[in-house]
Amino acid sequence: MPQQIIRRTVLFNQTVTTSVTGNDINIPQGFSAAIVTATTSTTSGTSPTFDVFIQKQLPQATVGASADLASSIPTGTSIYDDVLHFTQITANTTRVAHISTAIVPSLTANATTLTTADWAQQDAALGAATERVGAMGGDWRVKITVGGTSPSTVLAVVAEFLPYGG
Repeated sequence: MPQQIIRRTVLFNQTVTTSVTGNDINIPQGFSAAIVTATTSTTSGTSPTFDVFIQKQLPQATVGASADLASSIPTGTSIYDDVLHFTQITANTTRVAHISTAIVPSLTANATTLTTADWAQQDAALGAATERVGAMGGDWRVKITVGGTSPSTVLAVVAEFLPYGG
């Protein structure tokens, strides 16, 4: 029986006025791609800016800890790495990105860069309109950085996960 498409809301209709980090969302296994949308409404303020990132969790070993042996579950504090940075949002809009594990990269609209080799971990530092191609990871979160004077928007981020061959 073929695997069904799963739609999961990552951050649902939350009013955003300051920088915020969403909760971890466990990503279903067996999926090779996701279509992610970020939709804003009732955006206001003077020169408001909203930078929306999708990040994956990277478990870490505690360096030198005797419990962190080969083949054991890491005991260190997890870090997060940017997978996607939507184009900066300044008004009501819907932005769409396609995240893929494919070796041949598929660009999002307006994307200028794809990183496919190793890289330094980045927390809300990936360039705007940029996605990284690679493993989807086990847990994702949404991180939003906010700028401007009295910025406000209602933001919803939704991911639709596609099975292999979908």
